[in-house]
Amino acid sequence: MLVRSVVATRQDVHALGRQLAAAAWQRGFAAAPRKAFVGDGQEANWTVQRTWFSHYVPILDFIHAICYVFAGALAGRRLREGWPVYCQWAQWVWSGQVERVIEALQIRQQELGLPEDDESEESPRQKVADALRYLQNQKPRMRYDEYRRQGLPLTSSHIESTVKQINRRIKGSEKFWRQDSGDAVLQLRADFLSDTQPLAAFWPRWHSQQTGSNHYQTAA
Repeated sequence: MLVRSVVATRQDVHALGRQLAAAAWQRGFAAAPRKAFVGDGQEANWTVQRTWFSHYVPILDFIHAICYVFAGALAGRRLREGWPVYCQWAQWVWSGQVERVIEALQIRQQELGLPEDDESEESPRQKVADALRYLQNQKPRMRYDEYRRQGLPLTSSHIESTVKQINRRIKGSEKFWRQDSGDAVLQLRADFLSDTQPLAAFWPRWHSQQTGSNHYQTAA
């Protein structure tokens, strides 16, 4: 990562999408020959991608994918048995062969059976079902061999750590925010964490607009 720009809001995902799109245009990303939109499996992320960044390559965060692969590989197996399976599946994912992992998970599901409606999330059958569903839904965004050839990013770890830096300022005991004040503090924190230093340009512009006089509407 060379330069980080940060935006934040307490509003909904559509408002965040507009902020992200504005920041991307301001940075001149539209002129880049290769562009990527990296996110985890939440559908809200891909709603933003389809709405504002449809011409960017959508990429599922590799770390999130591997976590599901690990859980599926070790489901119902001891670590000694499951580790070689995980290593093989992880290599397939890294090589862009996610379909092979899906096929292996389908076989494992046949061995264990489908989970019951009220089955624990920690049960082997549920973990295999979760991993299988996740990889099937995200398969079009997991062509990691092609992304690596293009030099595109594979992980959102930079923003994951940035979220923690924002949370240290916003969340905590005895911290309460109204909608307006909370959003303002979020914006300030995001600006402070941005390498582009938006506050350096904001304050001179703000001071130049202050005339020191009040404006009154002319009476009719």
